Parts: sequence; structure tokens; C-alpha cells
Amino acid sequence: MQLTNHEDVYMTYTNLFHMAFYCAALLVCITSIAFTLFQKRTDLTHNKIFLLMNYIVLINGLTCFLLESIEPLIHLSYVFYHLRYGLELFYFIVHSALAPTLFYYVMNVTRTSLDRPKYLKFICLFPFILTEIFVCLNPLTHYVYWYDENLLFHRNWGENFIYIIAMIYTSIAFTNLLLSWHALRRRNRYSMIYFFCLTLFGVIVQFISIGIKSELFCEALALVGLMIAVEIEDDRIDTETNVYNRNALKNDVKHLLMKRHSMNVLCLKITNIDMISKNTGVSNSDEIMKEITDYLKTLVPRQLLYHADENTMVLLQRQDSFEKNNFDIIDFAKNIYKRFQDDWIVHGVSIRFTPVIMIGVIPSQIKSLEDLLYMIDSPVPKDFENKILLNEDLYFFIRRAAVESAVSNGLKNGSFEVYYQPTHCLKGLRLHGAEALIRLHDKKIGVVYPEEFIPIAEQAGYIDDIDDFVLNQVCAFIKTGEPMKLGMDCINVNLSVLQCMGNGFVNRILGIVDKYDIPKNFINFEITESVSASDYELLADVIKELKSNGFLFSMDDYGTGYSNMHTLFSLDFDIVKIDKSILWDAENSEIGQIILENCVHMIRQMKRKILVEGVETQSQIDKLQALGVDYLQGYFFSKPITKSALLKYCEAI
Repeated sequence: MQLTNHEDVYMTYTNLFHMAFYCAALLVCITSIAFTLFQKRTDLTHNKIFLLMNYIVLINGLTCFLLESIEPLIHLSYVFYHLRYGLELFYFIVHSALAPTLFYYVMNVTRTSLDRPKYLKFICLFPFILTEIFVCLNPLTHYVYWYDENLLFHRNWGENFIYIIAMIYTSIAFTNLLLSWHALRRRNRYSMIYFFCLTLFGVIVQFISIGIKSELFCEALALVGLMIAVEIEDDRIDTETNVYNRNALKNDVKHLLMKRHSMNVLCLKITNIDMISKNTGVSNSDEIMKEITDYLKTLVPRQLLYHADENTMVLLQRQDSFEKNNFDIIDFAKNIYKRFQDDWIVHGVSIRFTPVIMIGVIPSQIKSLEDLLYMIDSPVPKDFENKILLNEDLYFFIRRAAVESAVSNGLKNGSFEVYYQPTHCLKGLRLHGAEALIRLHDKKIGVVYPEEFIPIAEQAGYIDDIDDFVLNQVCAFIKTGEPMKLGMDCINVNLSVLQCMGNGFVNRILGIVDKYDIPKNFINFEITESVSASDYELLADVIKELKSNGFLFSMDDYGTGYSNMHTLFSLDFDIVKIDKSILWDAENSEIGQIILENCVHMIRQMKRKILVEGVETQSQIDKLQALGVDYLQGYFFSKPITKSALLKYCEAI
């Protein structure tokens, strides 16, 4: 009797110990479920699967709690015995679904498609279906578990079979996680590893010692870890529009590219947001984009949308998903474009947007994340505004990406080369000097000319390095003494807008030239007319300081921009270069001739020397000789040539 009392006390404490484990698992699961529902982040597939895993653990926890509650009563009535048997069977049926659910959760988070081939989903479900049938037949076969005459629970070999199936699902999921390792965010990686390890620990402990009910509790804790690291996506959500942000776009595209999925990309860019801010009371671009995003969310689910830039939305979805849902990306674009032909009301203000809709396919057209970001970030040419762009229309953005890559690699690999185009004095056509012109030789896209890569280099922040490269090359050439021996008076070096306006520009120029110890008056800096017209007050100080050190200055491309009398009088140019278009027009029309004559006359009155570009024929030289210009440049003499070719050219004349 004494032994029986001890056994009763032991059984009571054991039941309470087990029930405490189950209560803890229940509380943890309820917390995860409640927090997920409160966050209202349940629209994604992996959100739903995460909730399902929590419900499985919650139901199992309740089932085990009831089992422990009726354990002391099974000797009183067969009703409790049958109830316990039913609860035990229900536990195995539900818990067997946890491993397959985890498998599908990992497949979804890592964006691994199970749609190809079509029967793959059935293959993945087959072991689970087999397990469920196996468990449901246990009342007849007793292969999973059984009770002896004393109503004690015993495992059978079938439980090992269930564990093996679960381990297969878990192993495949874990392997897929490792294969997607570099595409996942860091915290997603380690939280999912944590989930696997913690769950495995609980399963092993309970498998070794059935008296320690650790499995459900460890599973519940691991689910909390997933909730914090994967399900809570605050760092991926744009707070203003409640869709994904730019970082989420970059991570997702890298992941999908690694998986080699074909994706449709729709990029919606509003090109007149700055103008709207100036002319209306709506000054916040986020408010405008929120209105647009709310409209887009009526057409597609939130999870397909990304707020990629202050004026840009991106729709990103796997191509086979569009096909499966009979969703045509071009029709979708047309619907959006049609909406933008009408006014929008933002805070009571009627606004007309100027959209550009770009449609591309990854990886056939957009081959990398960089290509996509270029498409998002690149300024849109005026000709492309208020249009739907696809196929060959996207060449502009793809080409821009290739050119920027070539510029970046060119600075590292020495792919830039300085060419020189000679300039001649009109009197006697003797050599006057040469203009330094940079070329880019890229292995992939060939020769790239300054008209294309200089604007891109300015936007990408490479222009200072390029200009410094040119100046160093010119200084090194002058240092050899060859230009002086050949009778040159100066070498012209172009300056970019950004370089002139930068802090410390003058000191940087002086630092480079002083390093070579060459005469500064042998360098003639050229500044384009449009630059000087818009910023002449600042440029006047820059030119004044550099001229005080001996440098010469020319206004380049006069007649193509915004020049006026005030600009020319304010800036102390030595030479004004008349653009070739003025010379060519003078040959084609009387008005062109009048414009050329007036330009020359005006510059002469301001006591500046004149260089005319684009000289290609003897008749043009005769015309310019009659007008009395000073210098000539053009293909009549030579196209831009390499330094070695320039030396041969100078020796030959």
C-alpha cells in the first residue's frame, strides 16, 4: 500500500510536470498567433503557412494537455480509456502534418517553385498522405502505438516510420535553405537554422526519454523565433505606402535571379513629381505615391508591389504565375496607362501625372539586379515620357547600365585613352595646338564616345576621376617637350560642370599641374556655353583664380546653349569656339550666313579670339578667312587621333 501511494504521488507530479510543458507551449503559440494577427500581415502565402504551423502546435498542445488531465481517470472507466485513445490518435494525425507544413514554409520563403513539373506537388504530398493513412489505420494495426493490459502506452515500429518521413521533409527543407543561403537575408538564415536546431533538439530529447515532453515546447519557441526574424517585415515595408521598399526589392530580385526564375517586371515612373511639388499644394512625394499605390493595390495584391524610388513603383512577379492566373502584364500596363490619362485628386488638388511604364523580363532582357536598378534610377528622356516602353524601347536603359559598368571598369582596368584633334591658325594654316578628347575602349561594348559616357559618369560620380585622368595624361605629354618642338601653342582640356562647381577644384587642378612642373599657359581649359550661362557668377571666380596662375580659357560650343552678352562679358575667356552647326547652317541658308557673321562680329567687339569647329571643306575655310576668324578645327585637317598618330601628323605638316 505504501508503494502504491508513492506511485500515485509520482504519477501526479509527473502529470503536473508534463502539463506545465504543454501550458508553456500553448501560451507561446497563442502569443505568436495573436501577434501575427494584430500585425495584419497575413496576406502572403508564407504568413498563412506560419499561422498553420502555430495552429498545429496549439492543437497538439491542447490535445496533450487533455491527455495528461484524463490520465489518472483511465482506470475508473473505459470511457476515459477510449477518450485517451482517440486523443492520442488525433495527436498523431495532426502532428504528422507539422513536418510537411515546415517543408512548404521553407519552400515558400526561399521562393522555390513546386509547379514544374505539374506532378511535383503530388510527389511532395505523397509521403504525408501515406503517413496519415498509416496513422488512421493504427486502431486496426497497432503499428504506431498500443496499450498493454495495464493500459500503459507503448511505442511501436510505426512511430519510427513517422519520424523518418518527418526527417525526410525536414532534410529537404534544410538542404533547400542551404542552397538559398546567399539569397536570404542574414537574420532569415540564422533564425531558420535556429528553428531547425531547436526543433530537432526537442524531438531527440523526447524520443530518447518519452517522459520529457520537450517536443511541442521547443517547436513553439522556434516558431516565435521565426515570427520575430521572418514574419515581422518592418524593415522590408515602406511605411508610407504599406508595400515593400527598395531593400526588399533588391533582396527578392537577387534571390529570384539565383533561382533562375523568369520574372515579369513593370516599372511605373512618375516623371513630373518635382513639377507638381512646385506648382501645387502637394509638396510631399510620398503622399502622391501613396495615392498611386492605393490604386495599384486594387489591381494586384500588395505583396507584388515595391516602392523602389521616390517617384517609382515596381511590380515584380514570376512569369509562370502570370500565365497561371491568366494575367497579362501588357494588358495590366495598358489599364494603368489609361488611368493616368485622367486627373488625380490628391488632398483636394486636381493633378495630371506624366507616367512612364517600362516592361521587361528577367533574365532575358534584364540580366542582373544592376540592370533593374538602372532602369529604376535612370532619368527618362523627354521622348519616352507618357509612354509604355517594352522590348527594344528598353535598350536605352540597358545600354546605360552597360556604359556605366564600362566606365567603372575602365577606371580600374586602364581602358580610357586620350585622343587629340589638332587646331590650326587661319593664317597660313599652321599648327596651333590640339584638343584632348577622351575615348573608352570596353571589351564588351567596344568604343564609347564622350557624348554618351560623360553624362552617365557625372550622374554616377566618376567624372572627377575621368577629368583628372585626362589632365594627368595631357600634363605628362607636355612634360615630354614634344608639343613645344612641334610648334604647338597650347593643348585644350575640357572641364565638366560638376568638376568646376566642386569644392577644392582649383587646388586640385594646381596640385596635378604643379606635380609635372610645366608651363601653365600651355593648358587651355574649355567650358561649354550652357554651363557658363547658368553658373557664370561662380565660374567667374574659378576662371579668375586659374587665369591668375597662368591658365588659358575657352568657351566651347558657342551657339548651342543659353549664351548671352552678359555671360561673355562676365567671364574672362581667351577664345570663343563657335559650334560647327553654325558653320554648316551658313552654307545652307542666307539666315545661317547672317547668324555666323553676327556671331563673329559680336565676339570680335568683345576682343576675344575665335575658333570655329567642324571645318571640313576648302570653301568653309575661304568663308571663314573672309570673316577673319583666328583658329580652325575639323575633319578637313584631322579627326581625333591617338598621341602617337598626332606626333606623326605634326611631323608631316
